[in-house]
Amino acid sequence: MIATVRIFALALMGLLLPLAAQAQPDTYYAGVVQHPTTHIPPVQVVARYELPRMSGGINDFSGIASTDGVNVLLLSDHGFVAAGRLVRGYGQRIEGFQLRQVANLLDENGRPLTGSLHDSEGIAIGRDGAIYVSFEQHNRVLRYARLGAPAESMGEHRDFDRMRAGRGMEALAIDRDGSIYAIPERPARATYGFPSYRWRASDGWTGSFRMPSDGAFLPVGADFGPDGRLYVLEREQTGRGFRSQVRRFSVRGRAIGPEDDVVMRSDYGQFGDLEGLSVFRDWSGRIRLLMVADDDQGRYGASEIVDVVLNR
Repeated sequence: MIATVRIFALALMGLLLPLAAQAQPDTYYAGVVQHPTTHIPPVQVVARYELPRMSGGINDFSGIASTDGVNVLLLSDHGFVAAGRLVRGYGQRIEGFQLRQVANLLDENGRPLTGSLHDSEGIAIGRDGAIYVSFEQHNRVLRYARLGAPAESMGEHRDFDRMRAGRGMEALAIDRDGSIYAIPERPARATYGFPSYRWRASDGWTGSFRMPSDGAFLPVGADFGPDGRLYVLEREQTGRGFRSQVRRFSVRGRAIGPEDDVVMRSDYGQFGDLEGLSVFRDWSGRIRLLMVADDDQGRYGASEIVDVVLNR
């Protein structure tokens, strides 16, 4: 059985690599996202880059991780990670995507995750290069020393088993001190705001801050920016389409700052189902938001990367 899975994985990579090399996806350039009736400042959308169509469910991207805005890991909610490089041209705009590796997410015994076990949602890169992935069906976070390595268990908090299947561990971020924060899309029980959970090597998983809610927005992605603050991508879905926003917070251990700083909010239907967020500082010293949309196997249109520059 293991040999069969390995053969399938190799065959899948064989299909993906030529496809990525031959595809000629479109790049869209936009001006600014305006919010004349709110306190939210306009932001510059540097690029909307449509990712090449790939086989095997790879375009169901639910997470993105990057330390430099060029080398990226794209997480599929079907238990794969696609590693690649964003080709940037004039003005640092995205002009292409070079696929370098596709790897199955494995269990602790080195076998590919299957069924409801592979519903991966959040991804983060540690300072040592290790990769952390959160899962929302069987709620947990796994550590991978590198792509293709067996999973390492990180234990559980008692709330993990109480979370709703498919609405659990969604957003994942790593602070400068190595603390790992996980935020569920829905809380385990009816409480104020959204609880978070913090993992440290010294004491494992503990309850952490409560992020205040904002209307019908639900957290789907998170990352600590180069300024040390926590950025949280949130999504609202209505009959008018998806609407996304990013809020920024100061976090000190198990405490979250009182500020509610919305740094970006899209209009309904402006983007697709944005689920992943990576925050980095570009070559000009500006903080940028790199987001990826889940196409849900074509149900929500194309999978794209949205690159946004913050004005403050």
